[in-house]
Amino acid sequence: MLRQSLSFLLKCSQTGIVWLFNCPEGCQHIIMHRQIKLNQITHIVITNLAMENLAGLIGLLSSLSLSSRLQNLVIYGPKGLWHYLQFLRKYSQTTFRYSLKIYIIEEGLLNCHPSYSIYANPVDMTLTDFEYIIIENEKIGRFKLLKANIFQINPGPIYGKLKQQHHLMLPDGCIVSGQYFTDPYCLGLKIIYLINIYGIRPSIEDTLISNRIIQK
Repeated sequence: MLRQSLSFLLKCSQTGIVWLFNCPEGCQHIIMHRQIKLNQITHIVITNLAMENLAGLIGLLSSLSLSSRLQNLVIYGPKGLWHYLQFLRKYSQTTFRYSLKIYIIEEGLLNCHPSYSIYANPVDMTLTDFEYIIIENEKIGRFKLLKANIFQINPGPIYGKLKQQHHLMLPDGCIVSGQYFTDPYCLGLKIIYLINIYGIRPSIEDTLISNRIIQK
């Protein structure tokens, strides 16, 4: 968490991908203090164009360029972000060695990954302020090794098929279903990031089914 929920990081444990929500002044120091490498950051979300959310952005982009980064960097933000970055590049005479992709935030799915999905929901009719919902996909339940031993199933690729709950025919002709060899699916985390302190009904409904709530 960075500076009272104004900015925060999300790191995918499976891929190491890091999402950065907002980039306040001094965020580079805090990121490195958390033992996260700057090059791990692949996506940045700017919730609004307030200076408190942007003060450290050009410094971060410059540091990534100086580190000889070649990987693409994706930035999501409101209207006006592209012009702001163009002004900063001209003013600071900074060039980026990597490809910088900028997307204007709109209602709906922001990003879909095999491990998670991120959505942006408007909090009013102006479509300028959004709440963000991060949904982690379901996880396959723990494999029941003891039960596999009872059925004399040898370790190998067949274990992977059973973990994915496929139906298989064993060498002796017995048909088994993977759902009997794994625990039930585990629900993933659901995180909601609220930028409005007022009780808007859709936001309240989302918080009721969320595991984590981050409020500005």
